[in-house]
Amino acid sequence: MKKPILVTFISTLCLFILSCTPMQASQKQTVPQEKKITPSQPAKMIFQHEDQVWSLELGDIGFDGVDPTSLDHELVHSWLRTEVAPQVEKEPVSAFFKNRKLIPEKYGYKIDYAAIEEILQNVHQVLNQPQELPLQSLQPQITKQKALTLKQKRLASYQTYFNPDNENRSHNIFLSTHAIDHMIVLPGQTFSFNDVVGIRTTERGYRPARIIVKGEYSEGVGGGICQTSSTLFNSVDQAGLQIVQRYSHSKHVAYVPKDRDATVSWGGYDFKFRNQFNEPILISSRITGGILNISIYGPNVIRHQPNAIPDSPPLSQQDES
Repeated sequence: MKKPILVTFISTLCLFILSCTPMQASQKQTVPQEKKITPSQPAKMIFQHEDQVWSLELGDIGFDGVDPTSLDHELVHSWLRTEVAPQVEKEPVSAFFKNRKLIPEKYGYKIDYAAIEEILQNVHQVLNQPQELPLQSLQPQITKQKALTLKQKRLASYQTYFNPDNENRSHNIFLSTHAIDHMIVLPGQTFSFNDVVGIRTTERGYRPARIIVKGEYSEGVGGGICQTSSTLFNSVDQAGLQIVQRYSHSKHVAYVPKDRDATVSWGGYDFKFRNQFNEPILISSRITGGILNISIYGPNVIRHQPNAIPDSPPLSQQDES
């Protein structure tokens, strides 16, 4: 009598298990398990330069800590460009003259991404170990040594005359002459008189003096600087440099021969020329008494044929001063 009861119990239990198992399996299938890739131990890329240190957790960009191919190199490069480069990369600065004193050049730097790539190819050897940030040195176009060669050869020289007793006009000529003195013009560079001299305002020291407006004499701040731009034009033309932009006054000016002037105005007329030589050139300007002289210099390797330019009239022959 006990055996049928036991068989019945076992059968009932089996039916219960079979009826529950699919439901539980179904419940397990409806809850997907997300697999998050995280290294088994810290996996940091660390770069240092001087007293600066940068660290990138590679697990945050998908590196599994084991397979090197799981490391996205471009994401590392992107991090370097956005987070590191702005703090270390610098543009080179060429040597230049300030008040006729030669200021040495400064070298620039940029991240060497080819060297970075070599590091990433051997990522397991550098994990969690500070690496010196690989940088490329950027050389400026003009070094101090190169700048010292720029006065080897005088390419041109032109002078004009003015009345030093006209204090305001003379002062404006002096300021504009000082602004262009010892300017270096690189090969292929276009020189703009307005850009270099800047706006002519009383705040910048310029004074009111006579100017020409629509063929009539008037007065304006900075009057007289057109003698500087005109003297520069004649020197540049004599040197055979390429004239890019030049305008004559609406009325003849006495300090240069007819049609040999170059009028300028802020926000308007400009005088521009281009250095088409393969070498840099130097503008040298000087005032002695009532004589304004502007010369163009360059290294000995420049070969050129100077143009014949008519001389400017002396002050005694000028009908206007």
